[in-house]
Amino acid sequence: MQDLPSRSPAFERRPGSTRRRRAGRPRSGPAGRRGHRVLRFLGWLAAAGVLAGGVGIGGALIALAAYSYSLPSVSGLLSMGPPRDSYLLAANGTLLATLNEPGTHHIHIAYKNISPWVIRATVAVEDRQFFSSTSGINVPRIIAAGLHDVLHPHSLQGASTIPEQLAKISFLTPDRTLSRKIREVLLGAAITSHFSKDQILQMYLNRIDYGNQATGIGSAAELYFHIPASRLNLAQASMLAGIPDAPSAYDPLLYVGAKGPNYAKERQGVVLEAMVANHAITQAQASAAYHQPLTYYPWQDSQPIIAPDFVNFAVGQLQQQFGEAYLNPGGWTIRTSLNLPYQRLGERLLQNKANNARLARDYNIHDLAMVSVDPRNGEILAMIGTSNYRGPWGQINMTDVVRRPGSTFKLFTYTAAIASGKFTMTTPVLDEPININGYQPHNYDYLFHGLCPLKICLGNSFNIPAVKVEMMTGLGNVVTMAQRMGAKNMLNPANTYGVALTLGGLSQGLTELDLATGGSVLAAGGVLHQPTTILQVQQNGHTIYRYDLAQNSVQVVSPGVAYIMNAMLSNNNNRVAEFGYASHLTLPGRPVSAKTGTTDKQLANGAYSPFIEDNWTVGWTPQLLTAMWVGNPSGAPLSGVTSGISGAAPLWQDFMTSALVHQPVLWYPKPASLLAVGSGSNTNYYLPGTVTRANTPYPCLPAYKVNWHGNC
Repeated sequence: MQDLPSRSPAFERRPGSTRRRRAGRPRSGPAGRRGHRVLRFLGWLAAAGVLAGGVGIGGALIALAAYSYSLPSVSGLLSMGPPRDSYLLAANGTLLATLNEPGTHHIHIAYKNISPWVIRATVAVEDRQFFSSTSGINVPRIIAAGLHDVLHPHSLQGASTIPEQLAKISFLTPDRTLSRKIREVLLGAAITSHFSKDQILQMYLNRIDYGNQATGIGSAAELYFHIPASRLNLAQASMLAGIPDAPSAYDPLLYVGAKGPNYAKERQGVVLEAMVANHAITQAQASAAYHQPLTYYPWQDSQPIIAPDFVNFAVGQLQQQFGEAYLNPGGWTIRTSLNLPYQRLGERLLQNKANNARLARDYNIHDLAMVSVDPRNGEILAMIGTSNYRGPWGQINMTDVVRRPGSTFKLFTYTAAIASGKFTMTTPVLDEPININGYQPHNYDYLFHGLCPLKICLGNSFNIPAVKVEMMTGLGNVVTMAQRMGAKNMLNPANTYGVALTLGGLSQGLTELDLATGGSVLAAGGVLHQPTTILQVQQNGHTIYRYDLAQNSVQVVSPGVAYIMNAMLSNNNNRVAEFGYASHLTLPGRPVSAKTGTTDKQLANGAYSPFIEDNWTVGWTPQLLTAMWVGNPSGAPLSGVTSGISGAAPLWQDFMTSALVHQPVLWYPKPASLLAVGSGSNTNYYLPGTVTRANTPYPCLPAYKVNWHGNC
């Protein structure tokens, strides 16, 4: 061919390259041991003769009984393919990630979906007599390989047909011995007699190595060209067909922009020459294909990941539920709960460079994280573990890292208090200095506010009343309530926690997801739904798993208690004293429950400094809950942050407002068992039998050395 590089026959390879089927091996003994090589050649020739006659008449196979007796059955070969890629999808079907075993990428392709150019190119360069052969044994090539072995002492020639290559990659070890070659030939003959040509090519093209982690033609087409295998043209097909001969030497990505020899391009020329010789194409077609510019993509681009923190979390849940089956055998299609519009909205807000620069400048806030769930079923709708994936902490999913929760823990304390029946939403609590065995909590404004009804104490997040409520409710009851409401990281015995617990004083801490789960219990009328990402798994078109809401629904708080908590946390009047009427804890035109939290930075000696380390907001409507965290993974203190509305709340409000813009305004129906007193925003709700104690102050706590006045 005039304008193609001059090459030796189609099976020639670049000297020094590593051929997948023809790797060289050292020869022992002096170079003069020609007689040994002649004997080896004669052995090859004899074997070829026996096989040729045997396949034709059957009787000669008796001579090879020693080999054939131990051969594996080829009947199950169709189901023996490499592990297939699994696909992780968003709720709307968008591909989030391709999941596979490390170092391999395999998309299984049916024969009808493989480009005809791939078939022609592969047959021409690998086994030009494939369609005409009925035995799977190419005697001339076997004899040529034997002669090559005699004349070239440093390598052992392959001479494998496509069925033999399929047998080798499916059943045999890569050692280069005559006995293994005979087994390969016999297995190739069995494959040829057992399967159709289309089936053999489908199996072969799905299992050979195309380099760069691509196993099979489907993976190669997607990897190098970002198209399905059915759309490969002649130029693309001839390039890919040449790679399996030596995947590392003929890797086209090695030569993009490089000067000097391009062995991948030369190999493409060899493939095109073979196609011309095999009458698969004309010289004009070969020349046009050879000179057609091709655009290649790096292998990393073939497996993009959307929402990486969510993907990693979902993969963790996959492994917990199913082990490694999604990788091997794989081939799963996994639909997740991710709401892609919510995810992208959150990413736009949290990864806004201009706003993040402002937060860093004004508040020394360098990282943000959020998680959103549907409280009606526990489905995680959005998860953003960092505001900067390329930053120093970008590989850490901060939604799943334990941090001290600050006053957001009061969600558990006040739920336990209402459930205990000792407190109502109007029980007055005195906010004044206290000293409990040396522990002297303070409010974040360092002021004292006198008597306040419980709903006002909670709404304004006063710390001293929260400690008193915790003590009267019982520390063990508070711990138990937090655990029941989904605080999975509260692993210590209840009696090991101190009175600072209600202010977030935990040595271990909770995750943002723990807080979201706890809030979602109140948002779901007291029902715990463990956070979930996996909704449906399909394999080979059959559903093997579907999320069962009934099995993930446990009533852990009474509907009445949940309703009272929502009434206190949604009434803006309850938090006006500290947060004002137009705070970032409201949503235009709809009721919403919300709780903030800040964490004092803990010093090395265990004491707490006046500096803030974490800033939280957790808020919800019946159909959407979002937890927002801002801070520094390193623990560096924030500056200018005095409450939970300084950093996290504005982001929380922006997200919730936009996410719910097209959603109906919903709120909770009052449980029939509750007694309502008052009207409008001044309505108070009481559990059965508690209204008589509605205005009764808490009793004294004689077990503690308490220095407070009044109400005792």
